[in-house]
Amino acid sequence: MFPKGRVLRQEEVEAVRQLIGPGPYERALLIEYLHKIQDAEHCLPAGHLHGLAELMRIPMAEVYEVATFYAHFDVVNDGEPRPPAVTVRVCDSLSCMLAGAEELLKALQQEQLPNVRVVRAPCMGSCDMAPAVEVGHRHVDRATLERVLAVVESGNTHPNVPAYQDLEAYRAEGGYKVLEACLSGERIVEDVIATLSDGGLR
Repeated sequence: MFPKGRVLRQEEVEAVRQLIGPGPYERALLIEYLHKIQDAEHCLPAGHLHGLAELMRIPMAEVYEVATFYAHFDVVNDGEPRPPAVTVRVCDSLSCMLAGAEELLKALQQEQLPNVRVVRAPCMGSCDMAPAVEVGHRHVDRATLERVLAVVESGNTHPNVPAYQDLEAYRAEGGYKVLEACLSGERIVEDVIATLSDGGLR
C-alpha cells in the first residue's frame, strides 16, 4: 500500500534547515521562513513546504495557506518548471494604470528578457510614485521602460533600505513619553480623551 498524500523526503527537510537555520522554530516566523526559501530558490518548491511543516511541527495546510495567500510567493508543485531567477512585477492598481502601467507592462513583455518574467502584481503601496514596478525586491518608482531595464541589467534586485531613525534615537528625542505618562498615571484617561476631542479629528 502507498501512503496517502505526498511522501516527505529527509533531504527536503535538511534543505530547508540549511536555508532557515537551526531551531527552535517559531510559528510567528512562518512568513519569514517562507521568504528565505523564496529568495534562495526563486520559488517555494512543494518539497520545501513539506519540509518546513515538518521542522515547525505544524500542519502542511497551514504552511500552504500562507504560501498561497501572498502574491510574491511562487508555489511550485512536484514536476512543475520553476520560474526564472528574476521576476518583474508591474502594479496594476488604479493609480498605476492611470499612470501608464498597462503600456509599461506590454512594453516589458515585448522585450522578452532572458531568464526574466514579467507579471502583473497587486497594489505595492506606492500610489504616489505610480507607476510602480518591483524587480526582484527592488522597487522602481515612477517606472519607465528604460529605468526598469537598467535595474534588470544591473542585477541588483535587493531592496533599497532608506536611512531610518532607530528605536534608541526615537526615545532619546521624546518618543513614547506620552505612553509612559499614561502608564504611570501622570496622564489620566479624561485628559487623553479631551486632547483627542480638542484635536478635531474626523
